[in-house]
Amino acid sequence: MREDLHHFSPAKFYRVNIIFLIPILVIGFMVFLILTCTVTSVKVNGNTIISDSEIEGYVMTGKYKNNGAWDVIKNAVRPPEIPFIKSASVRLKHFHTLTVTVKEKELTGYLRDKKNNYVYVDKNGTVTEIDTRLLGNAIPVDGLTTKKDITIGKMYPAPENRVSALSTIFKSMKNMGLDIDEITFGSSGQITLTSKTITASLGTADRLKDKLLRLSYILPKVQDEAGVLHFEDYTEDNTDIVFQKTKSK
Repeated sequence: MREDLHHFSPAKFYRVNIIFLIPILVIGFMVFLILTCTVTSVKVNGNTIISDSEIEGYVMTGKYKNNGAWDVIKNAVRPPEIPFIKSASVRLKHFHTLTVTVKEKELTGYLRDKKNNYVYVDKNGTVTEIDTRLLGNAIPVDGLTTKKDITIGKMYPAPENRVSALSTIFKSMKNMGLDIDEITFGSSGQITLTSKTITASLGTADRLKDKLLRLSYILPKVQDEAGVLHFEDYTEDNTDIVFQKTKSK
């Protein structure tokens, strides 16, 4: 009778051992992290609107909040929704230091809703945040009231032509270097801009870009004055701007 011979296979031996070794190493590494990654310091980068401590409060949550490894994994799987923050990246540094790098939402202008909250919009007129606090350097916008629901991530629900005009003003401020302190829309769509002691009465949104371009040239020349720049009669054929100075008392 012939006996079966069992040949030793080094490849199979190592493959089986590696399969068993990998879970052991993973578990060992996780235990190591749990035992050693106690957070003693948190550094927040990129924030100018809300404080480090407020951001830390949203990032470090749960039963194991003081464990850095837990914080990194938890925030990667389920990113926190932090007011005024578009995104947050959480990293562990030196086992005991948690680094949070945030990208803030764009707060170009703000309006008020029926509950008197501050409604922040970006340069396109999209609502980026609704909060009870006035934060950042957003420009106040008056006269764009609405009875519709205001939703973060959607356009501000005012008449489209007015939101478009607002967006044009925001973009011109950046592209033309316009220093505007306040934007006001009248009941009939008239637009008024305030820059320190100068008021620019632009009239309607007709030829708005041309008016803003002219305003960018004129403002530096009258920055030490006080009064009203009248653009109401501005047309392609009539480009004269009347400056009505404020009478000194």
